[in-house]
Amino acid sequence: MCLFRLIRVHFVLAAALSLVSAAEPDNEIDGLVGRLDDESFAVRDRADRVLREIGKAALPALKRACESDSPEKRVRARILVQKIQREIVRREFERMGKLADADLEVERAMWAVSLFLDPELEQAQLASSLDEIALAVRKRIGEDRKPQALPPADAMKALIFVLKEEFLLSGDTATYHHPDNSSAYRVLRRKKGLPILLSEIAVAVARRLELPVVGLGIPGRYMIKYDGGRAPGEGPGSDIIINPFEQWREMTVRDLIFSVPGFDADEHLQELPVRLKILRIMRNMESHALVTGRRDLQEEIRACYTLLAGPGAARFR
Repeated sequence: MCLFRLIRVHFVLAAALSLVSAAEPDNEIDGLVGRLDDESFAVRDRADRVLREIGKAALPALKRACESDSPEKRVRARILVQKIQREIVRREFERMGKLADADLEVERAMWAVSLFLDPELEQAQLASSLDEIALAVRKRIGEDRKPQALPPADAMKALIFVLKEEFLLSGDTATYHHPDNSSAYRVLRRKKGLPILLSEIAVAVARRLELPVVGLGIPGRYMIKYDGGRAPGEGPGSDIIINPFEQWREMTVRDLIFSVPGFDADEHLQELPVRLKILRIMRNMESHALVTGRRDLQEEIRACYTLLAGPGAARFR
């Protein structure tokens, strides 16, 4: 008798799922969500697995189900939302892990890292915020002037003024060890962050203006420089080094020699490789997740770190 019932449930579910190709996608997903509290465990379990396979497209319906009056549906929907969002993030880091360093994009990676805290964030939202800052720099320079053709000092003056005075970005000294400081999205919203996030936001804005600004992995710090070797005009110019975390102040090589233990101009005034930039941002967030007791966040970052760095990467301390 039990076998007959199981066979019957199997055929009923198979028949229902066979209608997927003929039904509208939203109807298909709504139907599957509706089965999350079905009387049959087999039906519930099958719907659960299919929704997970559908992934991102199922999220709107699942989020609605998170407010369902049915406890079973509500709990299953919430768990599914978490699982799908986590899988989306992991797939993005898996994708980046397969790319050569030359094909990695820091800005996209900053969006991916931001997903750890804001899993519904769209890449276009972060890009739009950076576009807004770049537009403000263009207005300050003069829309009839090309930023890349300006003398380096003038271009950097405009860039820094907008970042510091108009958008009020600064180093977070009060809550330095908070995971928010490693999310580009939250840094832009809170107006404060870690040295590497402030720096790479500046680099992303400069890239939109075609300015040769790069990130520097200075020990215990992170700064930016206008690469004088790529300055307009005849022959290379001088680098302009900026410390975003300390009020966006200009630094000289002499300043760095005396203030940064282990500083080596030949090594540390070169742009940090892209993969190392991304891994550094992830290590910061992981470390601060530990400090703030976010064990779940810490474990998720570690899993994605391995996907990006590869199995031979140094383990977290």
